[in-house]
Parts: sequence; structure tokens; C-alpha cells
Amino acid sequence: MKNQELYGKMALFMAAFLWGVSFIAVEKAMDFGWTPFNLLGMRGLLAGSALMIFAYRRKFWLNGKLLFESALAGFIMFLGMALQTYGQALSTVSNSSFITVLYVVFIPIMLWKVQKPSFSVVLAICFGVMGTGFLTLQEGLSLRLGDILLVGSAWMFALHIIFLGRLARFNDALSVSVVQSYTMSLFGFILSFFLNQSIPSGGYIYVAYAGFMSSGLAFLLQLYGQKHVKPTAAGLFLTMEALFGSLGAIILLNEPFTINIFIGGSLMVLAVVTIELGPKLFPRIKGG
Repeated sequence: MKNQELYGKMALFMAAFLWGVSFIAVEKAMDFGWTPFNLLGMRGLLAGSALMIFAYRRKFWLNGKLLFESALAGFIMFLGMALQTYGQALSTVSNSSFITVLYVVFIPIMLWKVQKPSFSVVLAICFGVMGTGFLTLQEGLSLRLGDILLVGSAWMFALHIIFLGRLARFNDALSVSVVQSYTMSLFGFILSFFLNQSIPSGGYIYVAYAGFMSSGLAFLLQLYGQKHVKPTAAGLFLTMEALFGSLGAIILLNEPFTINIFIGGSLMVLAVVTIELGPKLFPRIKGG
């Protein structure tokens, strides 16, 4: 049981890493003229098609409940990404990165009645939010109209993480990933069509990474990880994408290594250490 939990946490870390690097891939794809909706459509199509190669033998389409709930998860995920995209367009990149990751706070709020967070979890969340703030808020947090959409995005991502925990009962992360990816692709292409957004001719190497790695493999790893890790802890591990995104920008885009990145990264590592060792370090505090 402990080994499965460890493997689950490792899977969540890897998913966070792939998502962190995807910030760079998405930015590069946008430079080639990809819009948020046709990019989401292509990402979902590539991810679903790649995973379908391994999932078709399972005949998951015969399971009505799996199909419906996986499609619902894909729709929730699509809403979160759409709100994030348009929120960022009306706000700033810094605000978007910081506000979106607040899903780590919203998860325990949603689960409050059924699973009250322990002292160590609350402390870890505080460290995680502060760390993300140092990593992303270079010029301070200023309130903009788009921030409302970004808060909605964070709520959607929190709901998505909780809902994926429910889907773990099917014990078929591969099939769930396929349906979820195709659902995201469908809605992305539909809205892209109605908005007359054409498919660009370049940037496919970045779209391929976003599709196969950050959407396909990363979602599969997330589903596997959440099967063995509680939603609140899983959300905290996934916030590491902000750290990996910053490190990726330093290594791949030659962005400077600043004191904010050092402090923010240290706080996020401290958050993980706290949630892992907190129950042993704070045994006298109720629920620690």
C-alpha cells in the first residue's frame, strides 16, 4: 500500500513536470499563430489518438458510466482551460499563474464537510501558495476584470481534480484519459470553428509536445497518481508545475535566475516536505 502511494506521488510529480514545460511549448505554439481553442482541440486529438492505440482492446465504449463520467471530466477540464485562457487575455501572465494555482486552496474547501484538512496540510498549502506567489508575481498582484475568470478557472481545476478521484474506481486510467482527451478536443474544435479560427501551418513540434506529453502522458500520470493519493495532497503536488515552469524557462529560454525563483522554489519544496513529514512532526496537534 505504501509503495503504491509512493508511486502515485512520483506520477503526480512527473505530471507536474510535463505541465511545467508545456508552458514553454504553448507559448511557442502561440507565436506560430495557434489560438487557445484550436490548440486545445489539437492537443486533445493527439493525446486521445495516441492513448487509443493502447486502450481500444479494453472496449471501454461498452461501459456507459465510464463514458459519461469521463466525458464530464473532459468538459470540466475544458472549461477550466478556456476560463484560464480568456482570463489571462484580460489580465496578466503573473496574475494568471498565481490565481490559477489557487485550486490547491479550493480543493480542501470543497471537501471540507467530508474531509477536513489536517494542520500539516493547511501549513503545506500556505507554503505552496506563497511559493507560487514568489515564482509568478514579479510586479505584484493587481486586480483586473480577467481575474474573475481566472478564479473561476481555479475552481474548475479544483473540481476536476476531485472528480478524477471519483473516476479512480473504474480502475482504468487509460480509457478515462482517452475519453477525457477526445472531449476536450471536440469542444475546442467546435468553438474554434464558430470563431473562424484556422489551423496554422507551423509550430507543430510544440503542439505535438503539448498533445502527446502534457495532455496525453501527463493526464494519464495524473489519473494514476490520484488513484493512490488523496485529492488535497494531489493538488499540492501538482502545483509544482509552477516551479518546473520557472526552471524550464531558465534552462530553455535563458531567463535569469532570480532571488524570487530561489525563495519560491524553496517554499514549494518545503510545502511537499511538510505534507510528507507533517504528521510525524506535529503529532500533538489534532489532525496533524
